[in-house]
Amino acid sequence: MQMPSYADSFEVLCLQAADNGRKNVLFGDCVDRARVALRPFMVGKAFPSVYLEFPLMGEPFMDVTVLYGKLEPHTRIDSNTVLGMEPLLDWYAGLGEEYSDVCFGFELDVKDPSLPKAAVHFEPRAHTELVEPFCRAIGEPDRAQLYMQQTNRMPEEWPLAFFGLFRGRPGSAMRVCGYLGNGERDACAADPARVARAFDEVGFAAYDDAMLEQVSTFLATVPGSVDFQFDVSSGGEVGGTFAIDAKFDCMQPADVVASFASGPGARLMQLFEAWGIADERWRLVADATFARALPVDLEDGSQGRFALTLMPQWVKVRWCDGILQPAKLYHFANAALMR
Repeated sequence: MQMPSYADSFEVLCLQAADNGRKNVLFGDCVDRARVALRPFMVGKAFPSVYLEFPLMGEPFMDVTVLYGKLEPHTRIDSNTVLGMEPLLDWYAGLGEEYSDVCFGFELDVKDPSLPKAAVHFEPRAHTELVEPFCRAIGEPDRAQLYMQQTNRMPEEWPLAFFGLFRGRPGSAMRVCGYLGNGERDACAADPARVARAFDEVGFAAYDDAMLEQVSTFLATVPGSVDFQFDVSSGGEVGGTFAIDAKFDCMQPADVVASFASGPGARLMQLFEAWGIADERWRLVADATFARALPVDLEDGSQGRFALTLMPQWVKVRWCDGILQPAKLYHFANAALMR
């Protein structure tokens, strides 16, 4: 068979995620909208990193995040949600090989039929010299100073690595994010007071003892690595929202099934049910897992194998003014040629 396009591959993975009744339970009416809206974003020589984000309780919906590694010069995305982003695409395509660990992308709010402006995600990691030109390329140069100011006040064990800008939400905060090392994760799991000290240094004040206990309990239960998120206002104040993303670290479909049957995934989901931030829909998550390698004909006449993969990868817990919000889960969708 001919190798499918990346746009067609994304559609197949969307359909797989929504199959067997999962569409109405997990994603609502967002799947069909996402299949159309994301086609222009499937650009580049490699399939982008794609995340399908949906809540684990309440009204079902889905957001989609698309992250790019290397992009070719003159890459364009034919979508009204990213109008005006041509300078950003050109700037990013011009980055050298020394920035191979950097990525950027867009988050689309496909639950809104009007498809508002896509949010922008940038992950400079330690390359803070890229923050100012990135913000200038998207027409928001003042955001660079906000990010650098917050970088300078973070605890040594809580370094920032990436940020998000919600262009479709006027007056919205900058979301600043970083990865906790496993040692710091375990130390915070063992001692809520350590979390409080970090919050105080960050400038985050919207917590109480109950929230600190929940943060430590969550960190003690997560099966893999974690990242953290704060919101910073245009005036530089840290807002009342804090979030943690936890990775499942499942590499194969059988690992997913085992994890959500009686392993770390199940224990985490049961904790969420006990906290009232997830309902029984999480039991459908593992069923959406998909991994297939299809034989394809290549341009040089040889054959290769084209792999399609869909797996749960991250789960998010968020507190607003100390109050837990419904948990969200992220499926990771991927397509790649295997020679």
